[in-house]
Amino acid sequence: MYEIYGNINLNEVIVAIPALGERREMFQPLANKMNNYRWLVFDLPGSNKEQVDDYSIPAFCEYIKQTLNSLNIGKAHFLGNSLGAWVIQAFTSSYPEYVRSLALLDGGHYFLGERNEPHEDVELPSAIENFDDIRNAVKELTYSMPNLESQAYINFENYFLNNYMKQGDFYAHHCCEAAYNSLSKEISSTNYCLKEIAVPTVLLIAEASTDEISLNKATIFNEQFEQAKVVCIDKGQHYLPLTNTDAVAKNLEAFLKMETFVK
Repeated sequence: MYEIYGNINLNEVIVAIPALGERREMFQPLANKMNNYRWLVFDLPGSNKEQVDDYSIPAFCEYIKQTLNSLNIGKAHFLGNSLGAWVIQAFTSSYPEYVRSLALLDGGHYFLGERNEPHEDVELPSAIENFDDIRNAVKELTYSMPNLESQAYINFENYFLNNYMKQGDFYAHHCCEAAYNSLSKEISSTNYCLKEIAVPTVLLIAEASTDEISLNKATIFNEQFEQAKVVCIDKGQHYLPLTNTDAVAKNLEAFLKMETFVK
């Protein structure tokens, strides 16, 4: 599934892919800030309990390509948060002719398999009787993040409340559990990081995500690729399009105005 945000009449297109377990709506605040682009925002396979035969990233990339063709979009800028940052690299590897630039938001700068952490399936919430329990949990998560702007707290809380859908007498997380675990396992077992980058690329790292491994990998990424630029978002949280919308918009606007980077 996909939706178009921003100015639908513009030729400048941004294709956006969300983080694992998230919905396309996570990009709505960012698209509102950057409404001088046409945004083509996708849900991941399994979003809103969608049942498909193949949850894999290559199958999803094929669907993205088909959608671009159906909308007569020949080239676009590609943006992905977390899992989405690996997806857009997988797409670029298979269909480079569609890609003008890459924006990796807090992910995609190294192969997760290098952490040598065993994959464990996650059981998503599926039988919550009282919506107030969801409301309280989301509020606690929201305000556990320090030093965000007031609108960011509002956007984050409203978005995450809508991650749950009514199913009979219960509330459940919107994401298909099989799809969630399949995608999570895939990015830890298959390396979708590009070996060469031929288009302008920016990596925005959230300050909250800068553990030693991530920082080292970001440095290597910056040194390895001539076309890449790395920016650490001050007070940034993992879901950058929601939590640090203004900073992300400012950096992306500057990035998209540049044809190439010269280091």
